[in-house]
Amino acid sequence: MSRNSSGKNLVWTGLLILALAPGCQESAPDDLIVEEETTEVLIFVKTKGEETLNRSNAEGNLYKLSPISPDGKVTAITNYTGARISDPTVSYDGTKILFSMRPPGGSARNIYEINVDGTELRQVTSGGGDDFDPLYLPDGCVMFTSNRDGEMDEYNHSPAEHLYRCDMDGENIERVSFNQSDDFDPTVLPSGQIVYTRWEHFGNFNRFPLFVTNPDGTGTFHKYGPHNRNFFHAQPTPDGRLIAIESTRINMDAGPIAVLKLEGGPADPAVGDNHWDVLTTQVNNDGAPWAYGAFKYPFPLEGNKYVASYTLPSATEDEVDYGLYTFTLKETGAGTEEDPARIEIVDLTFLYNDPEWNEYDACIAAPRDKEPVIEYSVDKSVDFGIFMAQDIFNRGTSDGQERPQKGVDVIDKIAVIAARPTMRGEMNNISANEFEKRALLGFAPVQEDGSFRIKVPADMPVSFATLDDLERGFVVKRTWIYTRPGEEFDKCTGCHEDRGTSGEFISNPNPLAKNMEPTDLNIRIEDATVINYENDIGPIVQAKCQGCHLPTITYRDSLVLPDSVLVLVPDTTAPPGSLDLSPDIDTTMMDRVFPRAYISLSGENEMGGGNVVSPAFPRRSKLIDYVMGIGAAADQGQHPVGGELTQDEVDLFKMWVLLGAQYK
Repeated sequence: MSRNSSGKNLVWTGLLILALAPGCQESAPDDLIVEEETTEVLIFVKTKGEETLNRSNAEGNLYKLSPISPDGKVTAITNYTGARISDPTVSYDGTKILFSMRPPGGSARNIYEINVDGTELRQVTSGGGDDFDPLYLPDGCVMFTSNRDGEMDEYNHSPAEHLYRCDMDGENIERVSFNQSDDFDPTVLPSGQIVYTRWEHFGNFNRFPLFVTNPDGTGTFHKYGPHNRNFFHAQPTPDGRLIAIESTRINMDAGPIAVLKLEGGPADPAVGDNHWDVLTTQVNNDGAPWAYGAFKYPFPLEGNKYVASYTLPSATEDEVDYGLYTFTLKETGAGTEEDPARIEIVDLTFLYNDPEWNEYDACIAAPRDKEPVIEYSVDKSVDFGIFMAQDIFNRGTSDGQERPQKGVDVIDKIAVIAARPTMRGEMNNISANEFEKRALLGFAPVQEDGSFRIKVPADMPVSFATLDDLERGFVVKRTWIYTRPGEEFDKCTGCHEDRGTSGEFISNPNPLAKNMEPTDLNIRIEDATVINYENDIGPIVQAKCQGCHLPTITYRDSLVLPDSVLVLVPDTTAPPGSLDLSPDIDTTMMDRVFPRAYISLSGENEMGGGNVVSPAFPRRSKLIDYVMGIGAAADQGQHPVGGELTQDEVDLFKMWVLLGAQYK
């Protein structure tokens, strides 16, 4: 059943959304209808529930619309009761569909393939956890996302999805991305590379930029992602840009349509630098209620025409009704600095809607050319990769961190940090702040030109921090990087750097580290250094700090009438600096239990101000000033007075904070 049985189409004049009253769930006005018809086949999903980034278990099935017109015939490709179906993608010859399905009575989602005509259903993947987002690769293999590795994301400890690849028969499944939170929605770029949305949650850093990788997981790097904006469901456009959904919310993939102008500037511009155009400006990007509706899943059809899921104005997320619409992009402007390219939607055409279901994930079933094959280059005979940074002094400040000045700040060493993933079933009593488990692989020298080169375990998420002349973390790289076995990654030109307006930007074309042997940090995670409060910092605090930093309780007499009973009333005096380092067990606002001393030190965000640790940032932490006798404590000397810490203990405190001030 279509939303408008007349089979006519809606033309967007630019003010259409404003004309639709908030809360309206009816058809568009008839006076905005024109005739249009195409002959291709459109594949899509109809589902009962609101689908958000693979978090839905709503019932659904695959359908096709042919021709792509409001008068087209809608036919079921699958016809299950109780199946969970999502993420269809069409083969290069236009005859087959890969999709994610949990069949009726099944316990997990896997990847399936079916002919467009609904015949020859077969299961591609099996076992493990849930598989999503399948993708035909130019080399004949399949890419998909899966939580089968059992790792939990860094934010809400839900099963995290990562990129995998396998043969068309489901054999040789191989994980190819090693983020610590989710990787979503891969798609093939015209270059043969894969672009996808990556969830980055590094402590209290929380964003969804676009990353790019080769199909074998090599060459993984940040592609696009302005601060304060997240981009979902990215697809390449014929002119070499990307079309996506813009959002400011975490794990919410609906909002306005945006075109990302990759030629227009760096990959990490400040908001307002005109490196992307929001095409549906009336649509808010901060989640429901959707006063002017919301979009999901833009997908190119042919030329400058696209299809997307769109819900008319709706008061709440529960009231949305996504249907299918087509639209066309129009570009004006010369594309120069004086006359930048401006992109707009010139029409929005109603296509299909069943008011009892949501329509998602539309894609065209038509033959298309294969992208170039990027040859598989992983060397499984080795267990390491090599990472080189050209210039640690080349960085912006948009992430709020300091910028070391070459020739002024002494930066001659980095600390290399490895992730320790939280696994399914593991208790979430790691920390009272937002940092997950980490370990120290070791240290590596930074050359005078700001370059360094390290050998690290392959397929292990690592980060690094530059250290100042007091060996405190100066700049912490707040994203996980990794190398595949045998890979040498040398494309890092800096940290949050400007990459120029076009082409590959090289900040230091002849880095000194390039001609030096990499510092060998290829050690097992079991052999890395773990520093936590429970085993390392707590005993020092108990032995040398608690004597002064305990509340003092005194009692005074009080006569209570009418019984004239003499009772003792306690008076509590806060410890120095109001820093309570007692060993008593306390409960955080997130209902996790830790010693009060740890909560006082750890910087738990929910507790508000007053903490003396800024996790991951020793230079910002009052605790480090006091144990070193510098900064805020420069006029008081090193603490604790009379029981000074040894140099090893001071170093332990610095590294504990740098690693995120974890409890265990």
